[in-house]
Amino acid sequence: MIRINLLPVRQIKKRIKARQEMIALAAGFLLLLGVISLVGLRQSTHLTDLQSEITRLTQEKQQYQKIIAQIEKIKKEQAVIETKLAAIKRLKFASQLPSRILDEISNLTPPDRMWLTALDYTNNVLTMAGTALDNATIAEYMNKIALSDLFLGAELKNSSLFLIGNLKLKSFSMTINALAPASPAPVAPAPGVKK
Repeated sequence: MIRINLLPVRQIKKRIKARQEMIALAAGFLLLLGVISLVGLRQSTHLTDLQSEITRLTQEKQQYQKIIAQIEKIKKEQAVIETKLAAIKRLKFASQLPSRILDEISNLTPPDRMWLTALDYTNNVLTMAGTALDNATIAEYMNKIALSDLFLGAELKNSSLFLIGNLKLKSFSMTINALAPASPAPVAPAPGVKK
């Protein structure tokens, strides 16, 4: 006897294969969804940690901000003090310069051959008048002035002969350009401090 199987075997195999593919697809989708959920959860935890770290660092920054403000205030005060000190040094130097010039003139003037009658110091120019025994004394005096570290040189304005008793003396006037020594270097402000 011949038996005929009327059941569609091919269709059943196709259905079983389709069902297995759907189950595999659903399992893969669920697995992918699980992985995405785990990654999302991990990222969320990391984000929460970062936000708490940012909050902590912001609070720490606010604590340090007070110290930074104090440091900036101290730097500004230091710059003001250094500026004042530099001004004091310049004033001290400027106040000592005329006395140094007078001392140099006193040392260069021969006391037994020349006498100064007038002296004026303005803007690094020294104007003087005096009496000398002769022209050689005046010339020697001008040479000494030219060799001095404080002066650039002397220029004779006039010279005239006059009599005192039996003595013939020379009256003269001259200008001397004073060469001021290097003034103290100004103090540079602290780094990062604006004036």
